[in-house]
Amino acid sequence: MSDFDTTDTPSRSTPPLPPPLPEPPAKPTSPPARSTGSQKSPPLAAVLSFILPGLGHLYAESYRRGPMLFASFVLAILLTTRWWPFVFLAIFLWFFGMFDSFRDAQLTNLGPEERRSAGTDGGTLLFGSYLLLGGGLMLLDNFNIINLDWFFHDWWPAMVVAAGLYFVIAALRERKGAER
Repeated sequence: MSDFDTTDTPSRSTPPLPPPLPEPPAKPTSPPARSTGSQKSPPLAAVLSFILPGLGHLYAESYRRGPMLFASFVLAILLTTRWWPFVFLAIFLWFFGMFDSFRDAQLTNLGPEERRSAGTDGGTLLFGSYLLLGGGLMLLDNFNIINLDWFFHDWWPAMVVAAGLYFVIAALRERKGAER
């Protein structure tokens, strides 16, 4: 008799079974809610803003931001007639309008819940401040209270510092709000 024929084989323990697979995530019963209006084309919004700043925003149903951008662009053009470096601001607003109208059209296509989570404020504070400052300076120049050419020649860096200060304070407030 050989050693292999014996029935006294040492008992082997069976390996444990693997854990069961996790349940698949439940499929949503309905697609996410979309806006009730028609879908907007972001490239068309950008092209419309290329033609006239603010026009793409109106197409994208951003009825506050479009006129603000248009008024800012017109003010930049008027300020360019007084002091030539404002041409850079006009060009910036023109390009900003194209990119921003593209983004606004994308946001319009989202549902209301998704739009709220995007957290857009419309930029009303920045646009309003710009319009008040620019319009006020032009009004003071028209009444010969200040000489706009002299003011911009000597004091233009103060506007850059003020804009930088605004963005730094806004970023710090946003960071502080995110920590809470």
